[in-house]
Amino acid sequence: MTGDELPRLGAWVKLPTPESVELLALAGFDFVVIDAEHGAIDLRTMSTMIALARGYDIAPYVRVPGTAPRDVQIPLDAGAAGLLVPQINSVAQAQDAVRAVRFPPLGMRGASTSGRAGQWGRAPLSEYLRSGNDNVRLIVQAESVTALASIAEIGAVAGIDAAFIGPMDLAVSGRFQEGSTEMADLITAAEQNCADHCVPVGTVAAGNAAELLERRGYDFLVLGADTTILRQGAHALVQAARTATLGAGR
Repeated sequence: MTGDELPRLGAWVKLPTPESVELLALAGFDFVVIDAEHGAIDLRTMSTMIALARGYDIAPYVRVPGTAPRDVQIPLDAGAAGLLVPQINSVAQAQDAVRAVRFPPLGMRGASTSGRAGQWGRAPLSEYLRSGNDNVRLIVQAESVTALASIAEIGAVAGIDAAFIGPMDLAVSGRFQEGSTEMADLITAAEQNCADHCVPVGTVAAGNAAELLERRGYDFLVLGADTTILRQGAHALVQAARTATLGAGR
């Protein structure tokens, strides 16, 4: 992915199998997020997933567990199109993420053209550095009341490309009950704040993708996970078969 455009529709990859990426690409998704925060995905499998995604022309993002050098360096050198960094609650934490992910002068990322991001040593150092700062997307996750209150300031930090509102962690950290109007109001205010300050924003969708994209101004959505898609599809097949069997009087 190049330029300022963000791919619109994506899915989490939580199963440690590259075939998940292939299936999601064939389904028409624009990007995948390889989940190294919650998924049991080792580095070798992650690298293979990134390569497979690029072969299918679907943008491979990685949700990293943190901003330690090993958290960010390996997926970036493996050719990730971008990173999602969880639990960014302040401008200072956003600046820390930039320092970890970007090359100087924005950050302190270590350089090596010997990986996929450097075309296995073929890319000139200048192009490798430019691409790492200009083409790789850095998306910070706003998952607390504090983060949502500062989302525009966080999103405006140089080197940050977008913010991602995480409603599940927001509900847990804020101790909101399901259907909380207070939480809904916080999210609405954050959406408006992002719109007012031209901060691209994404979130998860649960059957309300059209509303989020067209009416509420979201730039990109994660529609689900490979695990959820498999479970729901399998459940629908079983239920349909059982219903048909009962309808036949068996």
